[in-house]
Amino acid sequence: MKSIRYHLPSFFIWLVVFYFLSERSIFRYLHMGAGVDIGLFENLFYNLVHLGSAVTALGVDGNTHHYFADHINWLIYPLSLLYYLFPIIESLLIFQAFVLSLPILIIPFYKKEKTYQWIYPLLYSLFLPIYWIQIFDFHPEVLWIPLFFLFFYYWIKKSRYWVLYFILSLLVKEECALVWIMFSLVLLRTNQKESLFIGTVSLLYFLFSIFLLSKMQDSISNFAMPTHWERYKNPIAALKDLHLFPYLFLFLNLPFLFLQFKNKLILCLLPYLFYSILSSYEVNKTPFTHHSFIAVPILVISFIETVETLKIKTKYLVFITSLLVSFFLFLWFGPLSKTYSYKREFMNPVLTTEDVITLRNLLKGKSIVSNIPQYLSNRHQVQLFLSNKTYSAEYFVFYKFKNQPSPVFVPAGYEWDMEIEKHIQIYKQKKID
Repeated sequence: MKSIRYHLPSFFIWLVVFYFLSERSIFRYLHMGAGVDIGLFENLFYNLVHLGSAVTALGVDGNTHHYFADHINWLIYPLSLLYYLFPIIESLLIFQAFVLSLPILIIPFYKKEKTYQWIYPLLYSLFLPIYWIQIFDFHPEVLWIPLFFLFFYYWIKKSRYWVLYFILSLLVKEECALVWIMFSLVLLRTNQKESLFIGTVSLLYFLFSIFLLSKMQDSISNFAMPTHWERYKNPIAALKDLHLFPYLFLFLNLPFLFLQFKNKLILCLLPYLFYSILSSYEVNKTPFTHHSFIAVPILVISFIETVETLKIKTKYLVFITSLLVSFFLFLWFGPLSKTYSYKREFMNPVLTTEDVITLRNLLKGKSIVSNIPQYLSNRHQVQLFLSNKTYSAEYFVFYKFKNQPSPVFVPAGYEWDMEIEKHIQIYKQKKID
C-alpha cells in the first residue's frame, strides 16, 4: 500500500498530461490543422501492414521511396502492429502522447523521495518542448525520450538491463548514435569497459546508418548522399538564421535555471548544439518543433543529478524558483496561449470535423496527389502537390481553405471532375485516346 500511495501523485500528473496531449493533438488534426508528416507515417504504416514494405511517396522529394532513404528508424516495424490493430491516425497521436508523458511515471522509481515523487514529475510535465513535439504531428523517434530515462535508471542501478535500452534507443534514429558516442567519451574514465562498448557499437552503427541512407537515396535519385545532408553543405550561410537559436537555447534551459550545465552528462548534447547551429533548415533552430526530442531526457536528468548534490535548503530554493519559472513559461507560451503552435492559426480553427470524415472516405483505394495528403493517406499511393512536378496519380484533390483561391496551377494531364461542399475540388487524370 505504501508503494501505491508513493506513486499516486505522479500517476495523477501523468493522467492529466496524457489526456491533455492526446486531446489537443486530436483536436488539431480533426480541425484540419495537421501537417504532412503525420500523413507520411500513416501511409508508411499502411504500406507496412498491407504490402509488407516500408515505402511511401511522402517525404524526401515526393517520389516513392523506402523510408530508410529519409531516416533510419528500425522501430517503425514493431510500431506498425499498433496501426494494424488501430488503423486510424488518432491511435498514433494517442500513442505519442503516452510516450511523451511516460517519464512522469518512470522518474519516481529513481529514488523513493518526495522530490522524485512529485516535484521532478511536475517539472517535466511543465516542460514546453514535450507539448511542441506533440503538436508537431507524429514522429516515432520520440521513443528516444522514455528509452533514455529507462536506460539511465538501470545504469545507475548497475543492472545489465541498461544494455537493452541502450540498443533500443540507438535504433530510434541515426543521430542518436552521436549522443551515445559523446556519452561514452564523457564517462570513459569512470566506466571504461561499458563506455568502450557503448562508443564502439554507436560509432559502427552510425557509419552503417550513413552508408544505408546513402544507398537508399542513390536508389531513388542516383545521388549517393544521405538525405537532409544539404542542410549542412553551407554552414556559413546557415548562420544567417542564428537569431533563432537563442529561443531554442532559452526554452530548453531556462526551466532548469541552467543548473544542468554543472553536470557532465550535458556534454552529450554537443552534437545537437552543432547541427542545430550549422543547419540551414529553420526548424532545426527553433524549439517549436519535434527536433528537440533528443535533448529532453538529457536536460531533465542532468538537472536532477545536479540538484541532488545541493544542500537541502538550496535544493528547495531551486525547486521553488524552477517551478515558478516553469509555470510562467507554461502559461505565457504553452498550450493555453496563442503561441503554442508553430503555425498559430492551427490552434484557432473554425473548420468542422465533417471535412475529415469526408476526406477519409473519399476515392478509397485510388492513387491521389493533393495539397492535404495527410488526410487522404489511408491508401497505397498518395503524394504532396508541388506546382513544379508532373504526376501519374489517378486523381488530384485540392482542399480550399478559408480565403484561399482555387489552385492557380493544375497538374498537367488532369481535368475537372467534381466539387464537394464548394471547397473540396477533385480533378481526374485525362483519358489517353
